[in-house]
Amino acid sequence: MKILHRYIAKSVMASILMVTAIVIALSFFINLLGEFRDIGVKDYGFLEAILHSLLLLPYSLYQFFPMVALLGGVFGLGILASHQELMVMRASGVPFRKVIQAVIAGALVFIIILTLLGECVSPKANFLAEKRKGSAQNGGQAVATATGVWVHEHDDFFHVKQVISVHHLEGVTRYQFDAKHHLLAAYFAHSMDFDHGHWLIHDLVKTNFNQESTVSGQIPEESWDVTLNPSLLTVGMIEPEEMTLRSLFNYSQHLKQNGLHATEFQFSFWKRIFQPLATIVMILLAIPFVLNISRTTIIGWRIFMGVMLGFAFYISNAFLGQLSVVFQLSPWFAALLPILIFAGLGYVVGARLSR
Repeated sequence: MKILHRYIAKSVMASILMVTAIVIALSFFINLLGEFRDIGVKDYGFLEAILHSLLLLPYSLYQFFPMVALLGGVFGLGILASHQELMVMRASGVPFRKVIQAVIAGALVFIIILTLLGECVSPKANFLAEKRKGSAQNGGQAVATATGVWVHEHDDFFHVKQVISVHHLEGVTRYQFDAKHHLLAAYFAHSMDFDHGHWLIHDLVKTNFNQESTVSGQIPEESWDVTLNPSLLTVGMIEPEEMTLRSLFNYSQHLKQNGLHATEFQFSFWKRIFQPLATIVMILLAIPFVLNISRTTIIGWRIFMGVMLGFAFYISNAFLGQLSVVFQLSPWFAALLPILIFAGLGYVVGARLSR
């Protein structure tokens, strides 16, 4: 049994590794093709587009890994089924659960590696990719740093601690200079909102710098006529895929406490929590899926059916994610529902096969 266990596990691991290499190559070229329309915008060139596409690969692989695991399982077990090896194993008295254990053992190594990649490497790589692209496209007028975003508008410099959206900023510091680069005034606003072409400032502290003294004052609310373009602020927007699980949780709590919509970030949090479970469900679904198909079925048809099943899972996940944002559904339930549906499908097929 140990020899058979290792043999099945190695077959599944080799297939998953092969599918992973194919997905990485396809993801790179798809990402690069998507960047062609932006090449030539300010300082964003072809080499920057290649680097941007490479930095997005960890997230692409992490996002698609449940489908990769399914395809790897279908391909590996499909080869064994085509050679009638699985039939011989079962005819020899190998229990169905032993096949399941071997498949899970082979996939578990990749699940651990991809989970670490998705939580440790992917957020930093995505953050770096988007910030480099944004800085190149705005010609350095807006620069994202670890402490926030710096924006240069005419003789003013703005530092934004958090870009909640392009119309809502928090922790904004403004430095106002004259034509000779003398500091005239410094402002700090707790928050500011863009409305009808103007920035509405909340809880403002203003300090005027004179030649011999400084004067400070507090203003509850004020309107600024500055030309701070909201489109520049996209460089500082934090997307869910650029955040770790801990950052996602804290950021979601921050949005809820301030009365802002946090469903998108909550859904992303729960989706990543359930990602290992989704991968296990998809790899288990490959077992009854392969064994339930006639052994005379060609391997190409098995792969095609596996691709369709994987895309169905991916689309249902994305669809329910959008529904949770639009209709304010429970984020954890929206993230778990596709897994439950496909787990139920695998159970029905597996129960029928075990008879």
